Amino acid sequence: MKFPFLHTSLFVVGLFLVQATFSQKDTHYPFFSWDKVPVAFHFGKKGDLLTKSEAKFIASHSNFVVLEKAHGFPKYKYSEESIAADAKVLKALNSDMKVVFYWNAFLDYSMYKAHEDYQNKEDWWLKTAKGEYDLKDGKIKRYDLSNPEVRNWWSDIAVDNIMNENIDGVFFDALVQVTNPGNKRLWGVDKYNAIQQGLKDLIKETRAKIGDDKLIVYNGIRSTPVRNSENDFPENTDAIMIEHFGYFNSKTKESMLKDIQEMEKAGKSGKIVVFKAWPENAWLIKAFMKKSEKEKEKISKEHLDFALASFLAGAQKHSYLIYNWGYRLKMGSLLWYPEFDKPLGKPLNDMQTNGWILTRNYEHASIWVDLENKKAKIDWKKSN
Repeated sequence: MKFPFLHTSLFVVGLFLVQATFSQKDTHYPFFSWDKVPVAFHFGKKGDLLTKSEAKFIASHSNFVVLEKAHGFPKYKYSEESIAADAKVLKALNSDMKVVFYWNAFLDYSMYKAHEDYQNKEDWWLKTAKGEYDLKDGKIKRYDLSNPEVRNWWSDIAVDNIMNENIDGVFFDALVQVTNPGNKRLWGVDKYNAIQQGLKDLIKETRAKIGDDKLIVYNGIRSTPVRNSENDFPENTDAIMIEHFGYFNSKTKESMLKDIQEMEKAGKSGKIVVFKAWPENAWLIKAFMKKSEKEKEKISKEHLDFALASFLAGAQKHSYLIYNWGYRLKMGSLLWYPEFDKPLGKPLNDMQTNGWILTRNYEHASIWVDLENKKAKIDWKKSN
């Protein structure tokens, strides 16, 4: 194609600008298949690194994993070190595995080497409108994202870790905490607005530093009766987490429908969506945690159909399910269900809604969900 009306140098400049602008492509995404239920992992292991059998299980059952804060702690003091160590192991077992480094975008966790830097930067610590330090639970410092120095430091830490050949992206956590409108009373409206802009700048600045071939995953979408957060950061991000489907403050039929619709919408826009569902229990429930592992597994199996069918109702290409009761390896992360190995096939239609009833057909399964009564049925078609 010829451009006789363009000067050559102008054309070269224009081409560079096009290439430099982040575009939503999936060449750096995990390989995706509809053959079976697409499952992801998100955990930290307490005490040590993964055993050989644990690593083999994860690498053979998924190709998308986020390694959480405090992974390997206390044997490994710093999360940067332990995440890098297990990323190398997982990538050696599965070259298609995408390993994501957890790096909280708002909270200063002490299990990171980077925490030691932040400890010495008191002028970076977020303060309330009254001039007091804003501490989560009275002890965890927060990042003042309106400060360009803080953002530059944070994004440099991200770069240092994900430039490791075995790490494929960074997980921005706690964005829902940053954007909570209730913070206006705590910080003041002007400071709140400055921090919201700072958060957008942080994502943009991190993208500029890491390039387009590394993943930016963020948490996330949260639907509750009092507040719905959508895909609020579509620019420069690859993936979004829906963290509390059907649990905590997202139990209402309205909240659950909103979560599923947001997964569908974000997926159709080209995003990876991680759909975290709960077996009607969590690590915070003491009575549940006191049960034996067999009892916990039995309870989780009883609630699987509703979580799985709800996921499949709205899942799109690059959507992944996580189903367990916490964020540690021993909180159901290594449980596997027969349904995950059944042939699924591509979706044959979009989700159909009739009130609070959702239906959808796949090549090898038909989905029916009743959000009002939290019931579901999956009709698995017999394979030849």
